[in-house]
Amino acid sequence: MKLFFYLIVIVAVFSSCQKELSFETAGAGGTGTGTGTGTSTDCKSCAYMPVCNGSYYTFNDTVSTSTSVVTDTLEFIKDTTIDSKTFVKIYSPLSGTNSYYNCTDGATRIIAYDNPTIGGSTITVTDITLIKANLPVGGTWEDSLVNPAGQQVVYKDYIVAKGISVTVNGQVFNDVIHVHSQSGVVIPFVGYTAINESDYFFAKGIGPVEVLTVYSGTGIILEHRTIKSYHIP
Repeated sequence: MKLFFYLIVIVAVFSSCQKELSFETAGAGGTGTGTGTGTSTDCKSCAYMPVCNGSYYTFNDTVSTSTSVVTDTLEFIKDTTIDSKTFVKIYSPLSGTNSYYNCTDGATRIIAYDNPTIGGSTITVTDITLIKANLPVGGTWEDSLVNPAGQQVVYKDYIVAKGISVTVNGQVFNDVIHVHSQSGVVIPFVGYTAINESDYFFAKGIGPVEVLTVYSGTGIILEHRTIKSYHIP
């Protein structure tokens, strides 16, 4: 699974259901031209999740047995309106897919259409909030959707820390927000069952610089991506 900006991959009951850091898993939501003409006027309005034309990020995969690097460059397509709010339509040349981003009061919301899952099914609409940067430490929010198996998938997020410094691959990042996200499914007659635990580190003016995802209860590492290089126009 690729790991860049957050989107969701939903599979069966006890399979991975974390918010993926990835345009590669985003649904097409229509046919994108990939021209990248123009630029969003407020691409840095969400300081902890800037989405700008020409931005690129490279992440190391520390879990793979061999060296693995994930890279993508973002292309702005246009501004569009969804639910009476302005969203930025972004195209990923690596995957040939589009995603829609909105920033309101420090909260970054992403919508993708016909989002594929690992099992080959698709989710008609994926709509999640990646980060609520204006919340205080301890602030919480939730997202939910129904996966192809008809299960309700719930994401429980909260702010662990703000204004911290982290060192990733020898680079020191200041003014970082640490977000913890637990994902699970609602099982009939059982209730909510946690599946994954993820920790995300968002650096101001850059975006995500590290992500760690483990299986709930066991601590087995599913993914660990660390930023190697980046460019924000």
